Amino acid sequence: MDNQLKLPPHSNGPRTSTRVGALRFRPAAPRGDAELRRAVAVVSKDESIVNFITDNMSDGWVVESCADPHRAHSVLDGKGVKIVVIDDEAIEESSRGWLLDQVRKRAPHALVAYIAADHSPESERRARSYDVNYYTAKPLDRERTLRVLHAFAGAAR
Repeated sequence: MDNQLKLPPHSNGPRTSTRVGALRFRPAAPRGDAELRRAVAVVSKDESIVNFITDNMSDGWVVESCADPHRAHSVLDGKGVKIVVIDDEAIEESSRGWLLDQVRKRAPHALVAYIAADHSPESERRARSYDVNYYTAKPLDRERTLRVLHAFAGAAR
């Protein structure tokens, strides 16, 4: 198992991120039994996006990622998935609608952010037809996306 030390800019101390196969986990801060787990599921082959989300989510959020959209059920079926981020860059166009359908079936109440590799009106219409809450295209506006993810985190409590 490969442990990596992460020190996000907002952190008061070290945070570890553990990589297990295609999944990446960041343990939540210790919590009482009464509090529910809150998770972000990220479907992306782009490590920079996974790291960006992992490094910038506040304490108490578990970030789980999967690079293969056909294995996304492994992160979507997790308990407490409140936010889903999809980066479509490495997803075949014919599988994008299928993946969005899986998100809605497996995490129906999750807030969804969709990152398109190449923006087109058709791509945005398709994503929004699956009730995507935030749509953006690459190159990623990191500040805006971070504000949206933090807003999602506040709404998903």
